[in-house]
Amino acid sequence: MRLSHFAAPVILCAACTSLQSADIKTAGMSAIMEVSADGTGQTRVTAQLNVDNNGTDFVALSSGDTLVVTAGGQSQTMSQTNFLGTVSYEANFTGLDANGTQYTIALNRTSDVSAPSSTCVMPSPFNITAPTANGTFSRANADIMVTYDTTGTMDQMTWSAGGDCVRGEVGGSVAPDSGSFTVAKGSLVPINPPVSTTCQAHITLTRSRPGQLDSHYGSGGSITAQQVRTVTFNSAP
Repeated sequence: MRLSHFAAPVILCAACTSLQSADIKTAGMSAIMEVSADGTGQTRVTAQLNVDNNGTDFVALSSGDTLVVTAGGQSQTMSQTNFLGTVSYEANFTGLDANGTQYTIALNRTSDVSAPSSTCVMPSPFNITAPTANGTFSRANADIMVTYDTTGTMDQMTWSAGGDCVRGEVGGSVAPDSGSFTVAKGSLVPINPPVSTTCQAHITLTRSRPGQLDSHYGSGGSITAQQVRTVTFNSAP
């Protein structure tokens, strides 16, 4: 199966603003939450709260408001990060990435209604079996056959690829979940002006499963659990 490619969107945040949660009702928030395992036993949990569904107006938690993640009998309060005006929250777990592991993210509030029950369940882990790390493929002349184990699930599989000398990211969906697909030669387009050298590139596979966002977020959003695997290789002219 050959897959078409798309240009990955880039979101700039020059006009981002942040508001304190004490000034916003839960019903006026949206939430984007991800639980992402990388195959090393580590799972990263992230949450972003926005005013209404405006992607550039972020909610910073005021004193008394917390985001707490619970999984496998463990609970962690998420810590705030601020990257170029983008406010988000993060927690990390070890050894809680198996298929069927449930994560619950609770927004606990003292001045307004809480949103205690956003839940998602981890999909099946997998390993990329080809290409092997540090293999070399010609951008112009070589198809790249990608294979992975643990197949036949009903969860969504997607891929992306890019590199130091490649113009943007390419990618698409993997359907059905058969364990193999082909990145066609020419899909990795060299940067302008074309680079005639070999550079490091990567292919990332993601298996994702949507969860159930707490209905108290009046402006909606999503919570997703995913298994993410990346392999690096050499991209030659």
